[in-house]
Amino acid sequence: MNYFTMGTWVLGLAAGISLAGAVVGLACVRQSTLSVTSRFRLVWLTAAAVSLGGIGTWLAVYITMLGVGVPVGEIRYDVTRMVISAVLAVAAVLAGLLISGQLTEPARLAGGTAVMGLGLGLTHYLAMGAVRVQGSVETNLGAAAGAAALAVVASLGVLWTTTRFHPLPILVGVAVLYAAAVVALHYLGLAGVRVQVDPAVLQPDGEDLFTLFVPVFALGTLSLAIPITAILVAPDRSRSPRPTVPAQPDDAGDPPRRRNSPFPVG
Repeated sequence: MNYFTMGTWVLGLAAGISLAGAVVGLACVRQSTLSVTSRFRLVWLTAAAVSLGGIGTWLAVYITMLGVGVPVGEIRYDVTRMVISAVLAVAAVLAGLLISGQLTEPARLAGGTAVMGLGLGLTHYLAMGAVRVQGSVETNLGAAAGAAALAVVASLGVLWTTTRFHPLPILVGVAVLYAAAVVALHYLGLAGVRVQVDPAVLQPDGEDLFTLFVPVFALGTLSLAIPITAILVAPDRSRSPRPTVPAQPDDAGDPPRRRNSPFPVG
């Protein structure tokens, strides 16, 4: 298989999309920690899962596959498997974020990491299983396991960071590492895909990625516009002033004292 039939710019585009999705996703996680209700926290985490799993992972892999070709014929893809892998990517990230929570409990962090990492590993395995050629396609389980292990490490880095650090510069740095991990795990798993082309075999069923590229790319990039807009207009509750309330005097002769309220406004 040739990985760069269209040139290495495809790799650069995929890395850029993965970085954008990761930055927006981590920013949404940060906003979720500032939410004062569980409902809004779930909304932010869902947006984070779509950005991080759907755009930062699945769409990035989709773009890299545009440059993959075979010596004879063309590669087609099982659309059903592609859709399932996209849904799984979002679900895995959301489940990992919900399980890990906002606390630093090792058990919850380990559970969230396992669910998110293995889910993303399975996402990539399903995406590679969607490949159809004139002949046969085999996926090496060792390479798939290596890609899943790298996904677990990347998930641990994301969940561990988001439960401890909230400054945007740190989250951007984590997003850069996550995008690099996505590209690495993809090509690690792709290296285990072996195709045997047989010109005598009929053209396989499925769709060409170029046919679906415009609507998929447009939908993916537009889906980032919603959380970006929400982040820009959302109040920064981490800097909101905390109100003070008058305290009751301890004794009748003592003047009243003021104390800080433990609850933020909003």
